[in-house]
Amino acid sequence: MGRKLLETAIRARPLTRLADRTWRVLCGVNAGAAEVEALSALAFSIGEGRVIVERARPDFVQMLGRCELSVSQGGYNTVMEMLQARTRAVVVPFAGGAETEQTLRTGLLAKLGLIDMVEETGLEPRTLAGVVNRAADRPRRSGAGIDLHGAQTSADWILQWASEKQW
Repeated sequence: MGRKLLETAIRARPLTRLADRTWRVLCGVNAGAAEVEALSALAFSIGEGRVIVERARPDFVQMLGRCELSVSQGGYNTVMEMLQARTRAVVVPFAGGAETEQTLRTGLLAKLGLIDMVEETGLEPRTLAGVVNRAADRPRRSGAGIDLHGAQTSADWILQWASEKQW
């Protein structure tokens, strides 16, 4: 699914109102050299010099904070990083096999208006471009409305519980 999403994003770019922007396509750490090369060739042939294909980067989170919009899959870490960066986001949850986690998370966040979602089964350039345009028209989210400190809150609760426990 990852390659299909990246190919579709490259093909959708000229159909969006963000076609004049430079797009970065970040391949996951498991992408093979042939896959990266094929995506680079596609970007070169239709990207008008405005699509950069590269491997995952250590500064991904910082890039999210500066980007106009992110198009990604719906893994937990990626979604949390997008929410933390307050970037506009279009998420295509992986739904292969019996996978439901990404679709559930993405659907809930889309209902809250925090992201825009494209079902994996509906992933094609025109559909993705339409959702990218809709997401790009939204204002950037403020920090209000969602607590992103779950790990710290959980640790605090455990410490409180442990201090009250009679051993």
